[in-house]
Amino acid sequence: MIFFYQFLYLIFTYLVASIPFGLLFGKIFAKTDIRNLGSKNIGATNATRVLGKKIGFATLVCDAGKGMILVIIGRFSFVDSNNLHLFLVLVSLVSICAHIYPIYLKFQGGKGIATTIGTIIALDFSVGMLAICFWILTFVAFRISAVASLVAVFSTTIFSTAYDAPFSQIVMCWVVFVLVFFRHKENILRILTGEEKKM
Repeated sequence: MIFFYQFLYLIFTYLVASIPFGLLFGKIFAKTDIRNLGSKNIGATNATRVLGKKIGFATLVCDAGKGMILVIIGRFSFVDSNNLHLFLVLVSLVSICAHIYPIYLKFQGGKGIATTIGTIIALDFSVGMLAICFWILTFVAFRISAVASLVAVFSTTIFSTAYDAPFSQIVMCWVVFVLVFFRHKENILRILTGEEKKM
């Protein structure tokens, strides 16, 4: 029976994590559709560029927070489960995929960085905080959000391995990195040609 409840929670996770906060905040506070501005992405970076720091920060907090909260709720709701960590890995992965491929926007969502960091912090605090440190250091060095994001997500694969995390977590980090890398393919092309905008 517990597997049935876990399955229902994963569906709930997908529906909640699909909420596009950048789009909602843009329409509510700026009366505009963020998908028509800048990079046309609904994430925090584009929200900051085209809607301002306050909306960008709110988007960042909510996109990270939704993944983090869903993992935390899952941890306490299924605390007696024998496969708890594996289940939390699935919750993390579903949260990230929901942000990237949200049902409410015909599966055209963000790039998943904030949600990834949020879920990783809740799943493995040490790895998550180190990823944030690498994001900050890389951003300070290059002033390019895409570079910092890719480095931060890639670092989760290294740190999860170094800290001898469960194999399921290591696999999840690699899967997420591939997803994020694919979502940043246009940014990567602009970085290689020197056309990517700095912040």
